[in-house]
Amino acid sequence: MLRKTIMTLVCVGCCYAASAQTNLESWRGKYEANKRDIEVVKKYVEALEEAKKGKESEQVIKEYMSRCPVLQVEDKDTYLLLNKYVFADPYSNVFEYGIYAVKKMKWAREEAPAGEDKAARLKRLFKGLGSGVSGDNEIDKRYEVLMTLSRNLNKEIDKQCEPYLQDKRYVLPLYDSLKLERLTYLVNKGQLLGQDAMRLKLAVNKALHTGNNAQVVRDLEVATDLNMTDVRGNYIVAILTVLLESTLDKELIDNILSFVLRLRDQEEAAGGSTNYYHLLGRLYFLVGDKDNADKYKKMGDAVEAERMERYKELFEATRSN
Repeated sequence: MLRKTIMTLVCVGCCYAASAQTNLESWRGKYEANKRDIEVVKKYVEALEEAKKGKESEQVIKEYMSRCPVLQVEDKDTYLLLNKYVFADPYSNVFEYGIYAVKKMKWAREEAPAGEDKAARLKRLFKGLGSGVSGDNEIDKRYEVLMTLSRNLNKEIDKQCEPYLQDKRYVLPLYDSLKLERLTYLVNKGQLLGQDAMRLKLAVNKALHTGNNAQVVRDLEVATDLNMTDVRGNYIVAILTVLLESTLDKELIDNILSFVLRLRDQEEAAGGSTNYYHLLGRLYFLVGDKDNADKYKKMGDAVEAERMERYKELFEATRSN
């Protein structure tokens, strides 16, 4: 009985695979005949995905995007096909247009298919989740698109502006004036989520590279006073650690020390976990207070050791990958 059931399932699977292949070949021919028809492209992509040909479906979408006029992004079917890729590159024309077009991304609601059974409905809902957008019968994509634009722009600004660890020390990304000019233009162009924090990161990065050290500290103090959570904690530690590589006068070092002590006290009161101690150790060393320099360095080492022990398995898994 079990053998008969297994054979039946195998036959069903083979029939489904054969049907999917036939469907794929049919839509491949239609696609080759008309690569600009959005309905044909959508059906061909669906057929490729059903046939487990994800890389091919991605290539078809990207090829259509390269032929797609920017204005078509306002079209519902076009956006739903391209949403994973169309706003991925902040330096593209379509990204800039998206900032303008976001307020138009609203379409007429479609009714759910008549007589749709539970299995078909679940399949449709899961497909929507997998695409990274909400259900295709919903009428308003404006906030969804705004989040995508804001997230991708912020990610690129972080890549260009945030210091990163290299050989246990913070270094700044290479300064690319053209990219930074473009990013600044995009931030100032429209109303984006987290716009003030992005603008401040760009300003801090420019001040660092032009040697305007006092302005760096002033900008960070403003961010703290305005409670910009995106530019607090580890970001401030990284920026100030890089800043201390420069030659600073005693007054500015004293100002930075006072600022960091205030940050440390605020974060500890709020139950935060940023490790300010190594930075404080460096600052006390620069002002000639060796006892406090040693004290805070040891405190910083202890925090890092505890963190390494707590997340030891995670770190090891990351290294092995």
